[in-house]
Amino acid sequence: MHTINKLNNTRAIPGLEYRAYRGETDFPAMVEIWNQMRAAGFVEGSYTLEDVAIDFRHLYNCDPFQDMIFAELNGVPAAFGRVMWLQEGPRKVFYQMFHMNPALQDLGIDAPMQEWMEERQLQVAAGLTDKDEKVFIQLCDQEDVHRMRLLESFGYKAVRWYFSMWRDLNELPEVELPEGIEVRPALPSEYHKVWERANEAFSEHWGFVEPREEDYQNWKEGRWFQPMLWQVAWVDGEPVGQVENYVDSVENEKLGRLRGYTEGISVLKAYRGKGIARALIARSLHMLKALNLQEAALTVDSGNASGALRLYESMGYRTYRTTVEWRKPLA
Repeated sequence: MHTINKLNNTRAIPGLEYRAYRGETDFPAMVEIWNQMRAAGFVEGSYTLEDVAIDFRHLYNCDPFQDMIFAELNGVPAAFGRVMWLQEGPRKVFYQMFHMNPALQDLGIDAPMQEWMEERQLQVAAGLTDKDEKVFIQLCDQEDVHRMRLLESFGYKAVRWYFSMWRDLNELPEVELPEGIEVRPALPSEYHKVWERANEAFSEHWGFVEPREEDYQNWKEGRWFQPMLWQVAWVDGEPVGQVENYVDSVENEKLGRLRGYTEGISVLKAYRGKGIARALIARSLHMLKALNLQEAALTVDSGNASGALRLYESMGYRTYRTTVEWRKPLA
């Protein structure tokens, strides 16, 4: 296996050093690299020290002291990668999260890190006794041509495209609620049930991973958990559809915009085709406008079999960026 020490013994770039994760003292560097990628348009949204701390409190199938690698150039953090695995139905998917200062892409820092991440995941996979199919997986922005070429050179294939969509809050549609549907806020005692129903609605979608209770706690602790903004459809006291709206005030302040997100749009299979999602989205848009916001955004799997992309386009959303999912079988 290519240990980090071996990488340092073979590096050819003056001032470059690869190293392991050192603990919470690395959080500021991770946020800074994220901000550098956002400035280049390769990631979206805000990522704060608090966000990193919450994420790292809820890691699983990942020991950052063994499953992370950092690169520093003349003592300044330049890139970091983290690996983990999840159970995706009948297969195990070995995720690679990689972030790098885009200004340093041409130096060749990232290829050894990619090799290290794969070899670390092969080591982890060798310790698993099951016969499940196993695949590497990595996401990157479609505009990050350098990263996509590197993944291709490592044998990865693009398999899925996720669209970030946007619309302004002018001339909003008016959509009536279907008969028999009640829309009301969820009570704190109902938050978990709403989360469960959303997972049930998404369970047939591509790449669905059965969530754990730890995922719920992670979500509840995050800045994006804003149940006062949700639009939830109820039938006989049971949630059947929802839009988990939120406002990222940190992002809005940094980018000088007034945006709300209409994410987590889901309807239970038995209630689809009745116009529930359309009505909840319309109500969400009007609510965001009443909060003096100027635009709304969401993300969708372009291959969603439920017709979500067509629905969002019919509601005035348009694609403005694309994230590509790359996969490769484990050797």
